[in-house]
Amino acid sequence: MKFFSPHEYQHHALAWLIRRTIVEGQSGGALFLDPGLGKTATTLCWLRLLKSLGLSRKTLVVAPLRVVYSVWGQECKKWSQFAGMTCSIVHGSSTHRMKALSVDADLYLINPEGIPWLQTYYAKRPLPFGTLVVDESSKFKNWSALRTKALRKMLGGFRYRLILTGTPSPNGIADLFSQVFILDQGEALGTGVTKFRNRYFYRGGFGGYKWILNEGSQKRIEQKIDHLCLRLSAEDHLDLPEMLINDVWIDLPTKALKEYRRLEREMFLELDAGDDLVLSNAGAKYNACRQMAGGGIYDEDKKATPLHSAKMDAVVDLVDELQGKPALVAYSYTHELERLRKVFPSCKAIYGATKGKEADALIEQWNKGELHLLAVQPKSLSHGINMQAGPGRDIIWFGLTDNLEDYQQLNARIHRQGVDGNVRIHRILARETIDEAIAERIESKDQAQSALLDALNKYRGRYGA
Repeated sequence: MKFFSPHEYQHHALAWLIRRTIVEGQSGGALFLDPGLGKTATTLCWLRLLKSLGLSRKTLVVAPLRVVYSVWGQECKKWSQFAGMTCSIVHGSSTHRMKALSVDADLYLINPEGIPWLQTYYAKRPLPFGTLVVDESSKFKNWSALRTKALRKMLGGFRYRLILTGTPSPNGIADLFSQVFILDQGEALGTGVTKFRNRYFYRGGFGGYKWILNEGSQKRIEQKIDHLCLRLSAEDHLDLPEMLINDVWIDLPTKALKEYRRLEREMFLELDAGDDLVLSNAGAKYNACRQMAGGGIYDEDKKATPLHSAKMDAVVDLVDELQGKPALVAYSYTHELERLRKVFPSCKAIYGATKGKEADALIEQWNKGELHLLAVQPKSLSHGINMQAGPGRDIIWFGLTDNLEDYQQLNARIHRQGVDGNVRIHRILARETIDEAIAERIESKDQAQSALLDALNKYRGRYGA
């Protein structure tokens, strides 16, 4: 067991937290630290100090389930000064959760989906926790979500509140409102989301359903929350090996391309009519185009139909070129995993339905170099997990995600502090399809949905779709 010696940037983050909470007596703050900057260890240092000073003993940690099982407990076991800190995982049946809460521990770990249950459980009794830590606070960006409503009811019961994430506003600065409320219960940005929107945004887009920032609003919002947040980027503080991008271009077979073109034209017609790209016919056709570029599609009965093997052939070629080196294969749709397993029968996978212990075992095998290929759905393995310990340095994007947060977070599972060589990102892209627009949007690092629409229009202009 090693002694945790904080890096300079971790000292900076810890000093900021100490000043906010212990010196100034504030309730907490936000650490917006890029993946790999050690949010968990820094937070444990702070929690250990609060406990030693008698300010707070028990802490509720809310984190994605993979992080609950794979990160917090492991960090306590990894570093000698945290060895005495105990964890209890509040997950499973009601009986299991109540038993976990009855255990005397320092950290009580629960996933966001468990918060409504927890709020109901403590509705008529005082909270036993002195501190709340929300790890990956962007999970609470939706003000109207059940989990967010439940957490708001509990906020007054905590003496200290800390939120952690590397991507606080994945879809734009409006995502910050609900997260900042966790810290100050509305002091900075107000107590209601409607007033917040009316103050800083105006309605626009088709049917007036989009909230668009007023001129100067971004700066005003940032100024109002500046005292609550510390932002540190990996680019400024880590000397990481290079992340190499290898775009592998493929061409759709003639028959598949013809069918793809028909569907794509329908998508653009829907967009021209003012349709939205998310909950709409255009959105459904957009997702169908993504699937077709990948080689398959679901029909109206949710049955998968294979269309071509161009991308799968590219995966096979890449795996052959790696000559036995381990690789993560990122996929989006279940039929893509099914086709991967037909070609690579021993390929293991982590996806939404993978249980915590099973995922932990697979991650441990990966870090030991025991897995040749590991297929992953990005949203199931995007936050907090360390996968840089083993020999695997290659990530193959079978179907490139259009979500910048998921893209950056998954790549950061390997390209993070402790990795000892260049990380190679292989992106398999279908030429003259919306793959080009998605790649352009990812490269722009613009998180707004409008950036994807702009990229689609540029792509359309190139090919006259």
